[in-house]
Amino acid sequence: AGSAESFEDRLALVLTMLGLGMLGTAGILLADEVRAMRQRARDALVRPQWLEATADLLNGLTPARLLLLMSGFVLFLAVHVSR
Repeated sequence: AGSAESFEDRLALVLTMLGLGMLGTAGILLADEVRAMRQRARDALVRPQWLEATADLLNGLTPARLLLLMSGFVLFLAVHVSR
């Protein structure tokens, strides 16, 4: 079996493992986000207008989406370093 002997190989391996870990965590957070959105949709029989405007602002960049973007960037770095 091969081993990562150069610095670039080791760095690519570390970045790949970090990116995959972040991707797995983002999947869990996205599933929780979907569950919460479905629960809110069931509970939203009558909502005040100000609450609707606030909910639209909060639906943009969530921690799960940010983590998903960051994991993609880290995996891109791993590919770039391994060249």
